[in-house]
Amino acid sequence: MNTRASILTVLLGFATLTGCVFPGVYKLNVQQGNIVTADMLSQLKPGMTQRQVTYVMGNPVLQNPFEQKRWDYLYTLEQRDEVVKNYRISVFFDDAGLYTHYTGSLPAEEFSEEDQLNSIPKEEKPSTIPEVSE
Repeated sequence: MNTRASILTVLLGFATLTGCVFPGVYKLNVQQGNIVTADMLSQLKPGMTQRQVTYVMGNPVLQNPFEQKRWDYLYTLEQRDEVVKNYRISVFFDDAGLYTHYTGSLPAEEFSEEDQLNSIPKEEKPSTIPEVSE
């Protein structure tokens, strides 16, 4: 009986592990970070306050509490464990907390907020439940 339990445990463990790496398993698209568009960057003007920059760009993903003069906006889109889109925009402020410039660039291809949001898989519609008549 002990042999059967050992064999069953090994087979169950093997089936569980192979299920994790089975090539037919669906993997979700993973979108992380801030969506930044060329339109947002064009709205940034030297002398804007940090509050105005937040209104245009949103809150940054990375904001170092020890370095208030730089905010980093990061974005990564992974599809099936492959990084498809990746960028970093750094926004800089002077000693008075006013916007001076940004560094970094968006990908060369047309990259709008709608394009990024459309790359997220849609939710599956629930199956219809037949109505029960009384």
